[in-house]
Amino acid sequence: MLLAAAVGNNLLGMHWLDWAVLAFYFILIVVIGWWSLKKVKDMSDFFMGGRRFGKVFMMFFAFGAGTSSEQAISVVAGTWRVGLAGIWWQFLWLWATPFYWIVAPVMRRMRALTTADFFEHRYNTSTATLYSVYGIIMAIVFIAGGLFSSGKMVNALTGGELDKVAIAVQLSVPAMQTDEVTGDSFLGSREVQGYEFAILAMTVLFVAYGMAGGLGAAIITDFIQGVLTIAFSFLLLPFVFMKIGGFGQLHSVEPKPGMFDLVASADIAELLGQEPITIFYVFMLSLTALCGIVVQPHIMGVCGAGKTEFEGRFGFTVGNFLKRFCTLAWTFTGLACIVWYLGTDSPLKHADKPQDVNSAEFQSLSPEEQALITSDRQTFLSLQKKATNDTDGLSDEEVASLDAVEKSFADDLFGRAAYEILPTIAPGLIGLLLASLLAAVMSTSDAQMIVGAGLFTENIYKRFIVPDGSEKHYLWAGRIAGLAIVTLAIILQSSFTDVIHALKVIIKTPAAIGISLWFGIVWRRWTWQAVWASTLAAVGAWWLAANRADLFHSVGALDFMLNIKDDGSVRMTDAWQMFSYISAGVTVGIVVSLLTPRQSGEQLDRFFSLIHTPVTPGEEVFSPCTLPENPAPQNPKMFAHPDIELPRPTLVGLGGFAVAWGCVGFIIWLTSYLAKTL
Repeated sequence: MLLAAAVGNNLLGMHWLDWAVLAFYFILIVVIGWWSLKKVKDMSDFFMGGRRFGKVFMMFFAFGAGTSSEQAISVVAGTWRVGLAGIWWQFLWLWATPFYWIVAPVMRRMRALTTADFFEHRYNTSTATLYSVYGIIMAIVFIAGGLFSSGKMVNALTGGELDKVAIAVQLSVPAMQTDEVTGDSFLGSREVQGYEFAILAMTVLFVAYGMAGGLGAAIITDFIQGVLTIAFSFLLLPFVFMKIGGFGQLHSVEPKPGMFDLVASADIAELLGQEPITIFYVFMLSLTALCGIVVQPHIMGVCGAGKTEFEGRFGFTVGNFLKRFCTLAWTFTGLACIVWYLGTDSPLKHADKPQDVNSAEFQSLSPEEQALITSDRQTFLSLQKKATNDTDGLSDEEVASLDAVEKSFADDLFGRAAYEILPTIAPGLIGLLLASLLAAVMSTSDAQMIVGAGLFTENIYKRFIVPDGSEKHYLWAGRIAGLAIVTLAIILQSSFTDVIHALKVIIKTPAAIGISLWFGIVWRRWTWQAVWASTLAAVGAWWLAANRADLFHSVGALDFMLNIKDDGSVRMTDAWQMFSYISAGVTVGIVVSLLTPRQSGEQLDRFFSLIHTPVTPGEEVFSPCTLPENPAPQNPKMFAHPDIELPRPTLVGLGGFAVAWGCVGFIIWLTSYLAKTL
C-alpha cells in the first residue's frame, strides 16, 4: 500500500530502467568489496591496500577521494548567481595543484599507515594523539557534509518522491532540541526527512565494501566511481546546450550582465561571499591549501598506497587536475542553464499550459499541477528581476525575498535541470546520473571512513587500550571504529542547515596543524612543544579573526584588513584571516622551538634518513615509518646546514613541477577560450 501510494506507475518517480542501472552499480560495488576482503591479511592491507596500486588506480583514487557531489552543486549554483566567475568556487585551489607533485614523494617515503605515524616518529606520542583526534573529527565532518548534500540531490532527482515516503512512514528518531524561550537543550525527537532515506542507502553500501576490503576496496571502487563521477560531471552538459540551440549558442543572449567575465569584480565577489580575487588572496588561499592538504586524513593513503613514490605523485597531481577539468563541465552546465531558464523557452514559463489562471482550461488541471505552474511562473519573474537588477521601488524586504528565491533556485539547479531534461532523452539516464552521484559521495566517504578508523586503531586503540592484540583483532577493531565514525557522521548531518559553512570551516582548520608537518620535514629545530603551541596559537588566532574582528577594528591601523559595513558591522576578510592564523602559528612555533630543548639527535637522524631514502619497487617494511632491509641510497641534501633538511631536486621532480604549471596555464586559457566560443 505504501509503495503503491508513493510511486504510482513508477517506483519513486523513476523508470524501471533507471532502477536497473542503479541495481547493476550496487551489485558491482558490493562484489568488489567482498572480493577485496580475501586480500586483507594485515593492517597494511586494510589501511594502505598493501601498497600494490599503479598510476591509473592511484589517479582515480586521488580524484574520487577528493571529489564529491556537493562541489558540482556549489559550482553550478555559484555560476547561476555570478556567471563564469562562479568557477572560482573550485579554481581558487588550482594554484596549489603543482605543489602536489613535490609533496607526494615525501609522504610516500614516510612509509606510514596514517599521518599520526609521522607525528609519532618525528615528535612524540602526545602529538600523534593530538593529530589522531583532530583527523577523526575531520573525517566525521567530511562524511557528514557529503552525505547531507548528496541526500538532498537524490531527493531532487526523484522529483521529491522521497518526501512523500517520509510523510507516509512518519518515522521518528531521537534528536537534540533547544527550548526557544530558555535556550536550554534537551533530548527530543523528530521525523526522518525524505533525503535521509537516500543517506541511509548510500551509507549501507560504502560501509559494506569499505569495512570488508579496507583501502584496497576503496581504491578499486574509486576507479569505477571515478569514471562515473566524470560521467556525472559531463552527462548533463550536452543536453542543456541542446535546450539553447546547441554548442556555439551560449552567446545568443546574455540574460545576466557580465555573466562571461572570468575574474569577478568587487560586486561579483560580494555575491560569492568572497572578497575580490587579488594576487594576495590567491597567494594566501594557495598557502592555506598547501598547509592543510598534507594533514587531511585521506592524503597519506592517496600518496602512500602506490607501489612507489612515482605512483603517489602521479596519482595525487593528475587526479586533481582531472577534477579541474570536471569543474569546467560544471561551470558551463551552469552557464547554459542561465540562458535556458531565463530565456524565451524557459521551462519555468510553462508555455504549453493556459496563461490565464482563471480560465476553465487551467482550472481543469489538478491542484498539484496548478500550484506547480503558478509557483514556477512567479519564480521566473523573480529571477528575471534579480538578473537585470530591476529592484527600483522595491522595499528592503522585497529585495531580500528576491535574493532568497535566487539562492534557493541556484542550490537546486543541478538536480532540477537533470530531472527536467534526462527523462525526455531516454529512460535510464536518471539512473546513470544517480549512480554517478552516489559514486562521487561514496568515493569520498569510504576513504574518510577507512583513514579515520586507521587513526583510531593505530594511534589510540593499539597504543592505549589493547597494546598486545593480534593482527586479526586490530582489523576488526578498525572495522568497528569505521562503523562508529559513520554513525557519528549520520548524527552530525542531521544538525546541518548550512553545509557550505561547515565545509568552509573544516577546509580552513587543517592548516593549523599542517604547519608542524611542513616545518617537521625541513627543519630539525621544530620541537614537539612547538607542535602544540603552534596548533593552539593558529586555532586561537583563527577564532579571533573570524569572530572578534571588532578587536582589530579598535586598532585603527588594522582597518585595511577589515570589511566595515554601513551598519557598523565588522568582518575580517578571508585573505587576512588566513594570514593571521598562519602567521600566528608559524611565529609561535618558531619562538617555542628556539626556547625548548632540541629533540634527540638519534631520533631525528632516523626520521630524516627515512624521508630522504627513495622507495624501491617491492620493498617490504615490517612496521610504520621504518626502512626496508636493503634501502636505496639516500638523496643528497640541497644545503649543508645542520638544521635544514631540503633534498636536492631531481630532474623528474623539477620537470613534473614545470609541466604542472603548464597545465595550470592551459586550463585557464581553455576556460577563457570556451567562454568565448561555446
